[in-house]
Amino acid sequence: MKRFLILTLCTVMLLSCFLVSCNKTPAETTDTSSGVTTAATTLEEATTGADEVTTEEAATEEVATEEVTTEETTEGGTESVPTPTPAVKAFPKKIFVYNNKPVESVSITCGGDASEQYAAAELQKYLEKLSISVKEEGQFPITLLVDKTLGEDSYRIEIGQTADEGITITAGNGRGVIYGVYGFLEKYAGVRFFTADLEVCVNAKDTRILLNPGTSYEFSPEFEYRCTIWYGGTPEFSVKSGINHSDGQLTAELGGGWRYGAFVHTLSWMTGTPGGEAPTACLTDPANLQKVIQSVRNILANNPDVKIISVSQNDTSGHCMCANCKAIDDAEGSPAGSLLRFVNAVAENIEQDYPNVMIDTLAYRYTRKAPSITKPRDNVCIRLCSLECCYTHPLSDPECPQNAAFARDLIEWGKICDRIYIWDYTTNFDYYVSTFENLNVLRQNMRFFAEHNVKGVFAQGNGESLSGEFGELRRYLLGKLLMDPYMSEREYNTHMDQFLAAYYGEGWEYIRSYINNTSGLMGKSCRGIYDHPRSSWYGVMAEEFDSWWDQAEALAGDRLEYVKRSRFQWRYTKLFNHPNEEAARALAADVQAAGVLWAEGRSGFPYTTAEGNLAATPENWNYTDGSGSTS
Repeated sequence: MKRFLILTLCTVMLLSCFLVSCNKTPAETTDTSSGVTTAATTLEEATTGADEVTTEEAATEEVATEEVTTEETTEGGTESVPTPTPAVKAFPKKIFVYNNKPVESVSITCGGDASEQYAAAELQKYLEKLSISVKEEGQFPITLLVDKTLGEDSYRIEIGQTADEGITITAGNGRGVIYGVYGFLEKYAGVRFFTADLEVCVNAKDTRILLNPGTSYEFSPEFEYRCTIWYGGTPEFSVKSGINHSDGQLTAELGGGWRYGAFVHTLSWMTGTPGGEAPTACLTDPANLQKVIQSVRNILANNPDVKIISVSQNDTSGHCMCANCKAIDDAEGSPAGSLLRFVNAVAENIEQDYPNVMIDTLAYRYTRKAPSITKPRDNVCIRLCSLECCYTHPLSDPECPQNAAFARDLIEWGKICDRIYIWDYTTNFDYYVSTFENLNVLRQNMRFFAEHNVKGVFAQGNGESLSGEFGELRRYLLGKLLMDPYMSEREYNTHMDQFLAAYYGEGWEYIRSYINNTSGLMGKSCRGIYDHPRSSWYGVMAEEFDSWWDQAEALAGDRLEYVKRSRFQWRYTKLFNHPNEEAARALAADVQAAGVLWAEGRSGFPYTTAEGNLAATPENWNYTDGSGSTS
């Protein structure tokens, strides 16, 4: 047995090393002096009219941090959570250059709508950060307009043929005007909105903002519905990220947002039946149908701005097995049959009175497979959930059984439904403080959705606390992908590198190397959203990973706190293969001090009592939930 284990370990190590060497892309280089595998160091902006950007420029931006304490409310009460807040000093002096001539000052004109006024104020704020003079009678006009023919959230940036025409940003709605302003600042001035409190100019060395006469740029988001749940998103930052669903937060000033009248797992309270793990209510009972119709109509009568209401199953695998429901499900080849017929009946009842309202339902767990007979009505949205999928491989990977099954379901729903939304999962909900190797597949997954008739995406992650992993990076990238799921791999890598450089400081390339290698070392191994992160790759490059995090810390400067917090994942990971009570206690104390949660709903921290459970591997630790009980 011992000989067998030794041979197995050697095989795993050789295979893992092979996978690392095969993980490099043509755009990657190896710095032989440091052993760091990174993306190429010179990167271009992928959009027309943008200045060239190098990662050296992004990495050397002056971003200072100061410590503040915020009050974080949890189920267990209110606790002080230290949150590092950067005092941004990364806006250099710039000047507009139109037709090879400098522009001395600009004026900004907009309509009277609250969102247009907000867009104008934001444009002025950031231009002044760049030392560009904004005056009421400025030399060069910038005009913000709404033209509904462009479509919701779309915008067009036009540089006039003459200086008198200036710049015109036209959008399909007020929120689109705000997007247009941020799009202009990003594309032409190099401004990046990385987090709610980290904003920098990535091409600080070039003092010019070039405006070429007669040129234009037009953008329309691929997805009509865009939402992500990751911690740290103020309403203002949500708009900067392109998010348009944040119930109760996106005010009229911020352009408003998609409002849900009721959001998922609603059939229990609408019918007055048990929820949670109880089976979903009978869907062939006429009394239940009337109760739901009345509930929906009550919501709409009291909330005229609601655009969508969820009529959806309990969060369980149980469903009604009465003779009537079972007969429908057998005929349809899926329990989605009885659910969809029920939802269609609700949608039909309201469609004349509320033609702009959609009824949303889940294709989730037992309803994930599309029915073979019934099709969704035009005012019904199917929200397909990727709960059972693997997240170390693209959803389009036919060699991954879980993902191949999901892809088949998405394709089948696409044949019968014109409005599919995705409920996507982007973290490990049982192990928040562990490396989740999905950063290399996020882009492919979003593109896969866009290519298969998906109209909206809800990307769920750790919305409960600061991240001990790469939550802030993931939030930024998801916002970019929700707006542009067809971006190239080069664009995606540029976004990642720019964020890493600004967020982690001059040692960011070591962290990028950690991301590249942990993703590549997974090989054919699969990881779901509740799987424990024990894996063969942990010990393969432990020495290198320790060295990379050490060097990232040494070069972090005033970004040190961010680097140390993201390093929690590697400290945690090592304890799976090499449990050590002293190291575990130190990690537990640091995680608690940083305000990071261990897992979904776990607002407490591992016990450090005489039970000695911290001497075991992390999946055997005891945690406290919001009430202080163990879980």
